[in-house]
Amino acid sequence: MDAKLDQCNTRMEFPFECKLSLTNLIDYWQVRTNDPNKYLANTALTIMEQVRQAPALLEPIEDPALLEQHQDTIDLLMTAIFSPYTEEEEMVSAIAPFKKLDIHSTQAYKQLMEEAGSYEALLDPEEISQIMLHKAMSGYFAIMKTYYGINIELDKDIIYTLTSQKTGLKRYFKIMINPKFCEIVLKGDLPKLTDQDIKHLTSHIEDVEVWIDMLPPSLFEFQGLIVFKLIEVTKDQVLSRMKESLLEKNSITEKVSFLDLEQKFRSLLQLSDVKLGISGYHKSKNRFFNFGGESQRSILMGESNHIECPHTTADLLEQFANQAEPMVIEDMADCCRPLQSKSDELQENGVQNLILNPLFYNDEFVGLLELASPNRGDLNALALTKIREVLPLFAIAVKRSSEELENNIQTLIKEKYTSIHPSVEWKFNNAAHQMLEQIAQHKTPVAPQIVFNEVYPLYAASDIRNSSVVRHQCIYKDLSRQLQLAKQALNIAIKITPLPVLDETIFRLDQFRRKIKNKLVTGDESIILEFIQQEVEPVIRNIEANHPQEREFAKAYWEALDPNIGVVYEHRRDFENSLTTINDTIGSILDEEEKKAQKMFPHFFEKYKTDGVEHNIYIGASMVEHLVFDEVYLRNLRLWQLVVTAEIASRTAAMMPTLAMPLETTHLILVHANPLAIKFRQDEKKFDVDGAYNIRYEITKKRIDKALAKHTKERITQPGKIAIIYSQEKDAIAYRQYIDYLTHKELLAGKVEELELEELQGVSGLKALRVAVNTAASSILDEVKQLLEVA
Repeated sequence: MDAKLDQCNTRMEFPFECKLSLTNLIDYWQVRTNDPNKYLANTALTIMEQVRQAPALLEPIEDPALLEQHQDTIDLLMTAIFSPYTEEEEMVSAIAPFKKLDIHSTQAYKQLMEEAGSYEALLDPEEISQIMLHKAMSGYFAIMKTYYGINIELDKDIIYTLTSQKTGLKRYFKIMINPKFCEIVLKGDLPKLTDQDIKHLTSHIEDVEVWIDMLPPSLFEFQGLIVFKLIEVTKDQVLSRMKESLLEKNSITEKVSFLDLEQKFRSLLQLSDVKLGISGYHKSKNRFFNFGGESQRSILMGESNHIECPHTTADLLEQFANQAEPMVIEDMADCCRPLQSKSDELQENGVQNLILNPLFYNDEFVGLLELASPNRGDLNALALTKIREVLPLFAIAVKRSSEELENNIQTLIKEKYTSIHPSVEWKFNNAAHQMLEQIAQHKTPVAPQIVFNEVYPLYAASDIRNSSVVRHQCIYKDLSRQLQLAKQALNIAIKITPLPVLDETIFRLDQFRRKIKNKLVTGDESIILEFIQQEVEPVIRNIEANHPQEREFAKAYWEALDPNIGVVYEHRRDFENSLTTINDTIGSILDEEEKKAQKMFPHFFEKYKTDGVEHNIYIGASMVEHLVFDEVYLRNLRLWQLVVTAEIASRTAAMMPTLAMPLETTHLILVHANPLAIKFRQDEKKFDVDGAYNIRYEITKKRIDKALAKHTKERITQPGKIAIIYSQEKDAIAYRQYIDYLTHKELLAGKVEELELEELQGVSGLKALRVAVNTAASSILDEVKQLLEVA
């Protein structure tokens, strides 16, 4: 690397010669002497009179002593830049071009420097290379604009980190540079740049060496001063970094990760004494719990595994699970229910100020986020507004950690009935051989970790459209019919034996009918069926027994009941039968075609059924023992997946007229451009993605099925179409080629829609291609698969 650049990199020096000059600022005031605004003109005349008494300021300033000598005149000149109104608010400094020499600064800027201890304290060691690049390229972009008329802007901000010498807390600042009073002086012949040269430069924005070779720094000199402004972005930066941390698999259970999260909370709230705590909640055991071991992090429970006092648990559940409102205790001495029983203990542990915020995952209460301070009043309602954005991710982390805790207690039965996919069986055989060798050497066998690195994931899902809504409607229709039939039977029964209780029972049946007509909520079904089975049907049977000649009065009711479960189940049966038929069809297509796909190149495959069928595929070099992997196999498998998804869409659409209930299906494919790692989880006996970035992939999978197209209320997934969701344009280009091919083969049809997805919780920047399936086309699976097979 060029010696000048290397020096710039290590010493944070600007690669160009720079000179402090007040000439441009003085020229600004000279022009203002003729300003129509008399006050401004008089001010300019006064300033210029003082400048004439200090002729040394008209030349480039080499000696910093001149600044002190003429400080009053310089302060007057700086009134063009600095306003007394923002002196204590804005962090602004006028400095020599790209140097550390401050000419004039606001009080807020000076206080910041004092808090940091020195200018260098602003700079996080990890940021130095970025800062050098930012400074060097800012200079080159200014040259391109001045001498070549080309305007180039850096595409990202550089964030400066300040660590307070007093509190140890970090603050983050974005820098803005105003070069209005700076000029670039050419010191030789200007290099001629062709269009190809300019293209070459702009394609190497982050390679300073390329720019130095084509535009030597010795040809240019920066003269004047620049205005350096710092804008605090601590909240945005801390929240962004906290969100990234929470995507780590062990973010709240590993000690180092947890302490890092705690420090981020301190920076966000600018409170150095704040402590972070996490409590999980077991719904089945109806109690709060600590995560155990080194991960015991709950402030409420301390070193205990769970809250010992049942009254405290009950009070907390009533406070949070039902009301879902955070609790802010600014002074523990004034604490009342539900923490009154723990108040003394908390104060003994240094907790004088406490916030408890409930965490919900898919509307399920999963635990508490706890913040505590030894200082009364530190944490208040304002703190809640600052942490609100990260609460959903904390809920995900708590849910994930709780599930992992439960999975650690799986029994031998699960081990016996867990099968290993044939494509990766060799890896487990190797691990077993290692353990057998350890046993032979009289060592305690340790199971090696089963990890596959650098594998490419493929995911697709075929779902029943609005399955929850349809199921809900079926429940309503069956319940409504059973209530109506029961009422009809009792109306006849009253004529047989006029009992007042029968009229009261009919009244209650009518009440139930009106209730579910307005809104059927969770629990209504079981309440209604319990009432019918315990209070209506016994009465009917009694009347039948006492009036055998009139037994036919309830015949319609009994015939309508399902003989196996004893309730009206007509619409639900149609729904479940149709759902099962669709899922079985999709499953059989996948099973059959996947066997053939394994012959193209071995890969890991798994499918699972819900209200539809989803499947995961992983392929890569680490998953095969004696074969050589090439990305052609990945492209092959992606095209195969698209073909099979189109075939599934076509087959399920053709089935609709034959179904007891015509259910529509939707189909999506998620494209993940980068390889990831998957690891066999011993406790869960399954493979799972490994690493923070990879968890984003899992989060994306869970979010996209109900995603809407941006600025619309339309789902990305639509019947008769395939939605291909991606984040990188190179993947869109590849899939457009696949779509063109399959359109030529008449499996797909129509215009390709290009869509953006709405912002999802924890996921952003996704796009989609959507294309219709030609459901009238004959199957091309065999033809395409023959072309896909690689010899």
